[in-house]
Amino acid sequence: MRIQLCAGEPRARTELIVGKLAPRLISRGPRHAHVGVTAAEMILLDGDSLTAEVRVGAGCVLRVEDIGGTVAYPRRASQTGLSASAERVQGRQTASWHLDIQVEDGGTLLWHGLPFVIAEAADVVRRTSVRLGHGARAVLRETLVLGRHGEQGGRIRSALEVQDPDGPLLLEELTVDGARPEPGVLGGQRVADTILAAGFRPPARPGDLLLEAPGALARLLGTAAHDSPLDTRFQEWVAAATH
Repeated sequence: MRIQLCAGEPRARTELIVGKLAPRLISRGPRHAHVGVTAAEMILLDGDSLTAEVRVGAGCVLRVEDIGGTVAYPRRASQTGLSASAERVQGRQTASWHLDIQVEDGGTLLWHGLPFVIAEAADVVRRTSVRLGHGARAVLRETLVLGRHGEQGGRIRSALEVQDPDGPLLLEELTVDGARPEPGVLGGQRVADTILAAGFRPPARPGDLLLEAPGALARLLGTAAHDSPLDTRFQEWVAAATH
């Protein structure tokens, strides 16, 4: 999938290319666009590779909304009817999900991701990389959920890389396995809900991680994605980024 936004009159120029995800234009003006993203192939299976490229032109504001969320399943368990425990013993084929973002000088990206669910016995590598130009801003929400209802969940290695013209702002990696919970990581929790602000100082609250350069990270660990209180925080940070 690819989303590209460039300023234009009377409306901005948008390039929307469908892959495993399908971008759909909701609205646009001379320097802004609102795009919804749905799953073109419904699910992510073992061995699948998904790359989403997002390019925001200089001085533009792009808002992207995830409409359906994503569920990663084990391919062979879904095809053969093996139990998740049997599938785990036989081994898993890794699926990959890569979000590649570039925001040019003075641009702003607002990405509202819905839950990314790792079903039992699935194995996923997820990477989000963000490159900001001078004066560029970004607000991203990512919610990882171990397992569907009643499941322990599979394994995910999630990496977040953010940099601006002066170098890295944030490098973070999280590896969790629903079948092998680790104290000090997620413990008994199954949801990691995260909001990243980069390129500006958002209105922070106690417990938020303030970056050395302008930016912050808000995170909630819990047992259910719908119980997260970060919806309001996301809107507050979006308002600050676009003020």
